[in-house]
Amino acid sequence: MLIVSAQLCMAINLYKECRGTSDKECQLINRVVINRMQQSNQDACSVIFEKNQFSWTKKTPKKLQFENYQEMTSYYKIYEADQLARAFDNVDKSQDESGSLQTAGNMTHYADRSLHNQPKWAHRMQVAYQTKYFVFYKA
Repeated sequence: MLIVSAQLCMAINLYKECRGTSDKECQLINRVVINRMQQSNQDACSVIFEKNQFSWTKKTPKKLQFENYQEMTSYYKIYEADQLARAFDNVDKSQDESGSLQTAGNMTHYADRSLHNQPKWAHRMQVAYQTKYFVFYKA
């Protein structure tokens, strides 16, 4: 039996949210999850699968128990093992608060810059940081 841990939830989220972006962008995305965890006093899986928080979770309901690893990767449509390994590496790096992510301390949301219109929720937030692919916000 495989039970999905908080670290695996964060890695799956990064696999879904930041393939094709830089490691720093992945780490910033994970810091958003960590900041939400701290604000809400919830675990990573609860934060990630909270309604309307991440677009990929709308199509993939929360499931945390699997018979084996292959069933889990099939369920979450993880086809690139190297990208999942990269996601795990970025989860680890984003948890090190002494690193280069000092700008991430109070960011709780982000949006993909390729979206034509800024999300409605973003209008009431302050831009905290911008990267090539994302705009990060603080509430």
